[in-house]
Amino acid sequence: MAESNAAIQSAAIIGAGTMGRGIAYLLAQKSIRTVLYNRNGNTLNQARDAIVQDLNKKVEQGKLALQDKDAVLANLTFSAEFGAIADSDLVIETIAEHEQAKLEVLAAIAATVKPDTLIATNTSSLSLNKLATAVTHSERFIGLHFFNPAPLMKLIEIIPAYFTAQVTTERCRQLVAALGKRDVVCQATPGFIVNRMARPYYLEGFRLLEEHVARAPQIDRALKAGGHFRMGPLELTDFIGQDINYQVSRQIWQDMQYDPRYTPGHLQRSLVDAGLLGKKNGRSYFSAEESPPPLAAAVDAEVETLRIYGEHPLFTLLQQRATLQWPRLRVEQRPTLPGLGAAIQVNDAFTVSVTDGRTANQLAEQTAADAFVVDVALNYGDTAYLVAAHSRHASAANKALFLRLLHTAIPQVEFIK
Repeated sequence: MAESNAAIQSAAIIGAGTMGRGIAYLLAQKSIRTVLYNRNGNTLNQARDAIVQDLNKKVEQGKLALQDKDAVLANLTFSAEFGAIADSDLVIETIAEHEQAKLEVLAAIAATVKPDTLIATNTSSLSLNKLATAVTHSERFIGLHFFNPAPLMKLIEIIPAYFTAQVTTERCRQLVAALGKRDVVCQATPGFIVNRMARPYYLEGFRLLEEHVARAPQIDRALKAGGHFRMGPLELTDFIGQDINYQVSRQIWQDMQYDPRYTPGHLQRSLVDAGLLGKKNGRSYFSAEESPPPLAAAVDAEVETLRIYGEHPLFTLLQQRATLQWPRLRVEQRPTLPGLGAAIQVNDAFTVSVTDGRTANQLAEQTAADAFVVDVALNYGDTAYLVAAHSRHASAANKALFLRLLHTAIPQVEFIK
């Protein structure tokens, strides 16, 4: 391949599904002449309608001038003719995560375009080195992993295969910068960076649901409020598509030599089998997000004593807020108790701990008193929602007082069931 660092002026996207149309839309907005290819004309029409609808919305909202809308559409060609990709500087394949299908499409691309055309795959889990075998002049082949929705997400993973030329990587980095995105160059390993790190997020979300630890809205709310994630794990799989998410999980699990940490769950498999794929086909297993049910806290009970064992940011926050609520509050600071760990004892009636893996029932057995356990949060000071658990026989009075204490700092507290 010629040692050229020329900017990408024209591109073609293979596949007009959600990801393909998003990438084509992004490129066209950045003045790159783009062909969006799909052999199914209906899918092409849907892609065109979605892009036009979004542009019209931006014009109506005053975010985009009419002439700029026209310029974006002028940069886009929708074609069911494979030969339309022939003169592109870059071709990105975005078809479904099936290895044999990708190998065939990549071979067809290589046979159609110029010898120095960059050829990229948007795979999120398949082997780059295996896919590279389908491409003649494999030094021009690379992984460009966009995230959905492509026009909005800031990161693009760049994944060179064994034979990818350095100039190919550099041209892709220049492209990412021109698109106003950030790149990370990573090894061609299972799941790359983001998908490998994200697997436990999705998988544990499903395990919590399968084990009836909490309801789906509780799990999602807890991760968004406590972990500052934009979407919870379950609603995110619904947004991505259960079939795509499950397929990627299976592929990474297989490539990681069936490491049990990456084992996909039965529930998600059953959703795929039933066709409950989420937003992509309008059939979701999860109900629309519900508001937490109102939980009554005691209005007349008072916290009289707080005995604080050890230190924790939540305990400091509760002490500050409780002192404002009950000026006569007596606070005692003591070392951590052996076997209990850091905890707050309230009115000599119950303890409050931050989860360390032990259940509220286990802690209640150690203290011979009611026990409450609250979830972890990155910053309790700006957390609006928190889940908690209580020991099996916790009294109604203690539950109410626990909620009143927590509500001094956390607006919404919900017991998991």
